Amino acid sequence: MTEPLPDNFFAQPALYKGTYLEFLGFRLTSWREGFARLEMPVRSEHRNTVGFLHGGIISSLLDIAGAVAGSYGVSNEVVSVTVNLNCNFMAPHRADKVIAEGELIRMTNTLFFAQSRLIDPDNKRLCATASGTYKRQPRMRHAENA
Repeated sequence: MTEPLPDNFFAQPALYKGTYLEFLGFRLTSWREGFARLEMPVRSEHRNTVGFLHGGIISSLLDIAGAVAGSYGVSNEVVSVTVNLNCNFMAPHRADKVIAEGELIRMTNTLFFAQSRLIDPDNKRLCATASGTYKRQPRMRHAENA
């Protein structure tokens, strides 16, 4: 069951229409201070040539989960920009659904650090982990970026 979420950037699809976030098609299903959970149906274009979830998609979900875990309550005002991301791939993901969870580890005045994990729920398998470093920046709308 999806828990009620606070007002957030991800609940406003018009803000990321036509972006990579829309292409991925994940949903933010749990979010509280220091924790985020994403769920995504796996489509054929998310898979590699042998049918597993592509490593680039895995890395993206791990990155987003970490960034969101450190953005609770401020996602409408700031974007968490990735400074560094280190991914470890441990097992192939085969299911038609994927879960990524991020946890805030530490916050400083200028950076925050998060760890993420990607799970194959059908096979109850941890497929990948990541550690990331992020910097909060004021969120600019598309028109301001042009």
